[in-house]
Amino acid sequence: MRDDLLPVLACPVCREPLARTGDGQAGCATGHRFDQARQGHLTLLPAKRRALTADTPEMVDARIRFLGRGHYAPVERALAAVVASVDAPGVVLDVGSGPGTYLAHALRAADRRLGVALDLSAVAVRRAARVDPRIGAVVADITERLPVVDAAAAVVLDVFAPRNQREYARVLHPDGVLVVVTPRPGHLVELAEATINVDPEKDRRLHDSLTPSFTRVSSEDLTWTMALSAEDVHDVVHMGPSHHHVAPGAVFAPASVTAAVTVSTWVPTGDVLPGG
Repeated sequence: MRDDLLPVLACPVCREPLARTGDGQAGCATGHRFDQARQGHLTLLPAKRRALTADTPEMVDARIRFLGRGHYAPVERALAAVVASVDAPGVVLDVGSGPGTYLAHALRAADRRLGVALDLSAVAVRRAARVDPRIGAVVADITERLPVVDAAAAVVLDVFAPRNQREYARVLHPDGVLVVVTPRPGHLVELAEATINVDPEKDRRLHDSLTPSFTRVSSEDLTWTMALSAEDVHDVVHMGPSHHHVAPGAVFAPASVTAAVTVSTWVPTGDVLPGG
């Protein structure tokens, strides 16, 4: 973990910023200490948290292979274009980052930006810590309070991840931008028997999940056709939640598969959820 990224991170116990301590750990002024893993990442989970299911090593490996072949390049280019256009100070924060592939592509469009990858999967975070030297990787529960200080992010990326409206509004700079990538009906439709179907009400649920704290300023529908090998089909099926629903040893065939996603950008309104 880079020393210049530690002040962006918050202690999960007392919420104070972190810094490097004399013993080489990361810690806050209150005295809480956190060991840096050999791979370079930190684990900043609350002491008491509900049981959650993180991506498995098989899912992470499948995602790295599939994305590494460039099949989702249109998404990567769209994210990079947004990051390059933002003037607000702060890091690029990827919430639900997986192995950091999207974040690494986004940072290539912004030479001076640093990035923080947050994910519950320690396997994914270990990979994110190595994908780019400008990325600090953290094991965190993205459905709860994020271990990030207020207004630290110029851009928050949410790519196929659960949304956390209250926390996005807290960690995003007032002039920053939230970028959300969601699947549309028809996404991977040719693999419908092996993947999770997209809710036709997904756009309405997206709006409801981000208001009143955010207002949408742009929305771009991306559709392209992927010529997938049998190995590609295996990996796209196993890199997401459908991994848990596919029979072990299932055999896949090459296929021409549709990708259909929406890339939307949102800015903070200054409003907060009731009770916040």
